[in-house]
Amino acid sequence: MSGLTVKRLVAGYGGEPVLREVDFEVPEGGLLAVLGPSGCGKTTLLRVLAGFHPIASGEVWLGERQLTSDVPPERRGIGIVPQEGALFPHLSVAGNVGFGIGRGERGDRVEELLDLVGLGGFGSRMPAQLSGGQAQRVALARALAPRPEVVLLDEPFSALDAGLREELRADVRATLKAAGATALLVTHDQEEALGIADHVVVLRDGVVAQFARPQTIYTSPADLGVALFVGEAVTFAGDARAGLVETPLGTLPTSGDGPGTVLLRPEQLILGSTGVPSIVDDVLFHGHDATVLLRLADGTRVRSRVQGRISVRAGDAVSVSVDGSALFFEGTP
Repeated sequence: MSGLTVKRLVAGYGGEPVLREVDFEVPEGGLLAVLGPSGCGKTTLLRVLAGFHPIASGEVWLGERQLTSDVPPERRGIGIVPQEGALFPHLSVAGNVGFGIGRGERGDRVEELLDLVGLGGFGSRMPAQLSGGQAQRVALARALAPRPEVVLLDEPFSALDAGLREELRADVRATLKAAGATALLVTHDQEEALGIADHVVVLRDGVVAQFARPQTIYTSPADLGVALFVGEAVTFAGDARAGLVETPLGTLPTSGDGPGTVLLRPEQLILGSTGVPSIVDDVLFHGHDATVLLRLADGTRVRSRVQGRISVRAGDAVSVSVDGSALFFEGTP
């Protein structure tokens, strides 16, 4: 495996750039998530890296080898896991996994990879006999089979139900790490990107809005747009002075100076016996946690994310306080 480096990459269609001066690096054995909404350039980036779309300017490197536009897909050393597996329906699981490797090592390599993805003994099954999650595991094994330098994953969990997505995310990460694979995953799902990757690129309108570790993206977003995109938020207009800002939830520590937007995460709002009085408007139960919708005395509506047992109901009077400091983004929202 090799590291992947992208430098000042520009690509587009009909002379209109879709990717604009994109820069990032994936170290050898690293897992990068490219996160962004539809139309931000994720698919174009994947096509450029795979060799299906030309580079207008900039550079792509795999280790010490530069991938110019004239390097065809089959000579790039890149494996691809498409959105819905795209297995060959007429081939068995073993036939799919072994499709791109020489006959001499096929048997042992297929068996090794099926064990790695948790499908030992499934070699004789046909794709129609697999669940969605199993099909994606086979697709991952097939991508890893020829020992590519980099594996690209194109929203590989988007067609799966919520419970299976979470389970498969953990399994795919473990498989890639066990294989020592350098990998890049594109997704529009914030939880997926933050949960699976070592580093995250937030792509917005073809530009890298932020490139950092998942925790940094969430707790120290580069701007208000990134902050709102990567997670739920409670926001107020505010005027920061000397490290403090007045909000409907009281005076909070923050950074910045002057007018701007105050941002809290719902999990920072703590329900208890002290703090700002509020009324519970509703409780939205999510299984592992719940969102409590609150109305403050001045009419301001906020939301709290509560773990564990939920002891409040609509109509209850509760007090809400803030844990930690607020993020602050200067300027007009």
